[in-house]
Formats: sequence, structure tokens, C-alpha cells
Amino acid sequence: MVLFSYSTKHLLKKDKVRFYYALKGRDGKSGIVKSCKIDHLGRTVLLVPEKYAEEVEEFLKFWKCKFDKKEVLIKK
Repeated sequence: MVLFSYSTKHLLKKDKVRFYYALKGRDGKSGIVKSCKIDHLGRTVLLVPEKYAEEVEEFLKFWKCKFDKKEVLIKK
């Protein structure tokens, strides 16, 4: 699993809304959280399965979000 923490401080309010719609989905369309089976742990923290890490990284780069990426082990 990969833990992403990101910042949206640089986004204008209208762009933050668009970002969160793309992240979580809207109007019956699924966002990246659902399509990549992501656990949204906090306001700006995502726990991503390793096979989707590159896709999430590209998503955050597209929105020009600063982010930290850490590989973590989860005990089930």
C-alpha cells in the first residue's frame, strides 16, 4: 500500500471543488477514490493499493498538488 498526503492550498476555491469532484465523484460518476479502491483516511490523506499508486500520482500532478508518497505495510 502507498500513503499519499497532499496539499490543495494553491487551488482557487472553484478549482478545489472541481478537484474534490474528480477525487470523490459527482452526479453518479465515480471519482478516482472509487475506481482505484482508495481509502480516504483524512482530509488530505489517501491510502492507495500499490497497483494504483502511479495513477494517483499522475492525478495529483495533473492538479499540481504538492504531495508526499510513502510505501507502508498494513497488517490485516
